[in-house]
Amino acid sequence: MLGGLVAFYPRDGDARAALAAATLFLAHFVNHPHFAHSYQVFYSGFVRKAFSGPSALRGRYRFAGIMVPAILTAFFATTLLQGNAAMLGLAANVMFFTVGWHYAKQGFGILMLDAAHNGTGFTGTERRNLLWNTHLTWVTYWLMTNDVLSRKDYWGLSYFTFDTPDPLLWAMATLTAVSLCVVARDFLRKWRQDRSLPANGLIAYVTSVYIWLMLAQVEPIVHLVAPAFHSLQYLAVVWRRQLNVETERAGQDATAGTGWMRRLRKAPARLLRFGAIGGLLGAAGFWWVPEFLNDNAPYDAGLFGATVFLFIGWTFINIHHYFLDAVIWRRENADTRRYLFEARPTTATAT
Repeated sequence: MLGGLVAFYPRDGDARAALAAATLFLAHFVNHPHFAHSYQVFYSGFVRKAFSGPSALRGRYRFAGIMVPAILTAFFATTLLQGNAAMLGLAANVMFFTVGWHYAKQGFGILMLDAAHNGTGFTGTERRNLLWNTHLTWVTYWLMTNDVLSRKDYWGLSYFTFDTPDPLLWAMATLTAVSLCVVARDFLRKWRQDRSLPANGLIAYVTSVYIWLMLAQVEPIVHLVAPAFHSLQYLAVVWRRQLNVETERAGQDATAGTGWMRRLRKAPARLLRFGAIGGLLGAAGFWWVPEFLNDNAPYDAGLFGATVFLFIGWTFINIHHYFLDAVIWRRENADTRRYLFEARPTTATAT
């Protein structure tokens, strides 16, 4: 898909505007549901996971599921009540930092998942080297973007960036280049030893960490296109996980009574229901609720503009999504390990 986009990328202004509009429309069916699915997965059985689940993750569940939304709500309410548009605009820069970090980590996660399923796992050192490269690359990109752009607008609100000292930029760029060389050495050594690499995962990693994020710096319209690709990656993973969940549930239903074949067929229907709920939640979170508040909530429209709750809704969900995923996709998360790394949709227990 990325190759097709490059080959047929529009050059004139009208075609580029049409691409931007088409991408925004596609977000209704791809991007917004992927955010909603993270809420569905995270808050399913939340009380158990946050208060009686494995002790290593209880605090993370409580922080991401209770504290983060409370902090964000208090921040947005305070800025609106105080009439502080400049402070509210800072949320956009925080959002773009967490979004880019999330994109880069997803590329890393896809690589780890593909390696696990193909039996080409990484050693602890190789994994740490990849993580360092992932983090350094994104932080360097974010610092460069803030250094180049002094002001941007998001849903009618201006947010400001900051100047990055040149010595810091050069130091980060150097560390990133060294990290890349270390990772390239690891892959070369792995190829020589095993004659095999997790090709799909490697493509996802390079695309997410380098191509999407770096192209967005020189071509602003990529800021609209890249989320669609990111969301398609995410949906492939979360739907696979959920299919394993629903297949197991159907199998448990089958053992509880008769007609197990009929009940097993419920798994795809349950997955469709999961997807439909995600679509409705996405539409509500990104459009219906913010538009209702724009029309009915008392606030200074002259100061904040007519779309302030679209700004708040989109930044809230994007920032919160980062914290939710930081818990859902951790290696020590037993649910993720069970339904994604260990299970297979075609072989999950159903009898």
